[in-house]
Amino acid sequence: GSAAKETTWSPTWKATVEELSLRGMTLRALLHFYYEDLPTMPDWQYAPQEHRTRDVVRRVIIPLTCRDESSYAVSALNRDAARRPQVMVTHNWGNCCKDLLAAVVSDALMECSFSLVAKLLEDDCGFLVELLNRSSRLDVPYWICAFAVNQHSCICHCNPYDRDPLTNELHPVCTCGSVNISDPYSRSTVSEINKFDDMMYHLATTGGCRQVIAVDQTFDIFHRAWCVAELSEARHLQMKQSLQIESKAAIMRHARTLQDLDVRSMRASSEIDQELILNKITDRTSIDEFNTELQWLIRDRKSGLPASWHTMDSLQQIGEAGRLIRWGLADAGTGKVWKAWGAHE
Repeated sequence: GSAAKETTWSPTWKATVEELSLRGMTLRALLHFYYEDLPTMPDWQYAPQEHRTRDVVRRVIIPLTCRDESSYAVSALNRDAARRPQVMVTHNWGNCCKDLLAAVVSDALMECSFSLVAKLLEDDCGFLVELLNRSSRLDVPYWICAFAVNQHSCICHCNPYDRDPLTNELHPVCTCGSVNISDPYSRSTVSEINKFDDMMYHLATTGGCRQVIAVDQTFDIFHRAWCVAELSEARHLQMKQSLQIESKAAIMRHARTLQDLDVRSMRASSEIDQELILNKITDRTSIDEFNTELQWLIRDRKSGLPASWHTMDSLQQIGEAGRLIRWGLADAGTGKVWKAWGAHE
């Protein structure tokens, strides 16, 4: 039972969970990272259309936090300082970094799809900051593992397969003095990457937190075992869940691939991980029930794909013009939104 969950944590385990759960970053800080830190790395050129979250972690987050040997969220680079998140973002590292941030900003602006925000993120980040400021959303803290986890305690010294998509070269490893924790069976009390479900439990039971699922353009997130485990955990904890999708066209392109989802055939970084995830699931339910639940989550009329689809439909029928007027007013007649709108349709 959930009530008994915390009593099984050792003091060190509990301290790590509590620490992790205070590493949210405000939208202001996330956008500052995107338009200040990301484009100014001395030996690497960021390409928004090509570079994935994993590339940005390897080439920007790890080098920038090398001196502090900390997560980005708790480093001096985070101007707003780390704080308790209101929203936990579930995403896959193969997702375009631009799309991840666009999904987060879209969520804050209560948009149902992120293609317009993604376009504006490329063309006019300052305008988005202004819009978020007017909506009083800049201070909303989001928890994103890439920023919240100390990469210097887990992956920074080792890179067997992360290659830059533009050069096909392996990303360099870090020169810091920290030791990467080796924890193949996810039992380490000080490791941060084996405690996401416990952190979600901690957040859900100490004031609440909702979950945003940043869906990549190829819908690969639904085939990644850890991501799906997070969806299941959030559902079990009755966290409010919502999907952020690029566009209705993306749903139509990929809806069919989601019909036969089976957690047994999902990808994890190792067989041990795969087994761990399946064991966590079977502790609570059967695999078949879990697969049914996953389908239910994706098809749920309140929070799943149909909800996003329906919202997009009704926006297109009656609200799209109103939504465009809202954006157009915010744009103060500069025409930026109209241009981006034309490009994203």
